[in-house]
Amino acid sequence: MVETLVAAFVLLGITALVLGYVLQPLWEARADDGAGGREALQAQWERIVSLLQDLETDRHTGKALEEDVRELRRRYLEEGAALLRALQEGKGDPEAAARIRRMPG
Repeated sequence: MVETLVAAFVLLGITALVLGYVLQPLWEARADDGAGGREALQAQWERIVSLLQDLETDRHTGKALEEDVRELRRRYLEEGAALLRALQEGKGDPEAAARIRRMPG
C-alpha cells in the first residue's frame, strides 16, 4: 500500500516536471510579448537599413540598374519609415512587418 502511494507520487512528480519542461517556451513567449514585438521591429528596421546600404553599394559597383535601384530604394524607404514610426510610437505595424517579410534579401 505504501509502495503504491510512493510510486504514484513519484509518477505525479515526474509528470509535473515533464509538463513544466514542455510548456516552458509557451510561458516565456507570453511574458516576452511586449518587449519581443519591439525587438522584432528593431531587427526589421536594421534589416531595411542594411538592404539600403547593399543597394547603394550595388549601384556604385554597377551590379544594379539605376531604374531598379530607384524602385527598390523607394520601397525600402517607405518600409523603413513605417517601421521607424512604429518604433517611435511604441507599437507595431503588422501590415508593414508582413510586407517586410515578403521582401527579397
